[in-house]
Amino acid sequence: MRRQLRGAKWGLPLARAVAEEIGGDKVAVRALVRELFGEDVEVRKRAADVARRITEVDCTLLGPYADELAGLLETLPVEESRTRWHLGLVVPRVACTRLQRLRAARTMSLLAEDESNVVRCSAVEGMGLMSLHEDSLRDEAEEMVERYLREGTVAMKSRARGVQRSWTRAEQKKR
Repeated sequence: MRRQLRGAKWGLPLARAVAEEIGGDKVAVRALVRELFGEDVEVRKRAADVARRITEVDCTLLGPYADELAGLLETLPVEESRTRWHLGLVVPRVACTRLQRLRAARTMSLLAEDESNVVRCSAVEGMGLMSLHEDSLRDEAEEMVERYLREGTVAMKSRARGVQRSWTRAEQKKR
């Protein structure tokens, strides 16, 4: 794991391959989380990328680390925008209790004002995702989506529309 994260080359295919290799291996997941808290900024960014790919498939693998990951996201410096971007998607996906979602929502609200476009994109996507599981977040999520649709960059508008589509799909499933 450490060798792969420290390699010279990095990109989406490798991030996906490492995530797939980890699979459901709890020891490997624990090693990945350790790397997220390491001192090497580049390795931390890559580990966050892998964590994001893992949660795209199975949120439960990182669920036991939800509180720790939320704390890490809250303390990452602005300069680590790529790591914040990835964790801005991971933290909402692994937040499985009401308290975890409310904590993550506070963080998403702060990320929505970030100077980095990709971080702001993760904020709206994360808030929208959590609002599917936490009704009390829906109003705040809707306000964020509306603001992004009005004032956002092309990427922000695209993410906001994606959130709207996820709400529509969820409402259709309820019927």
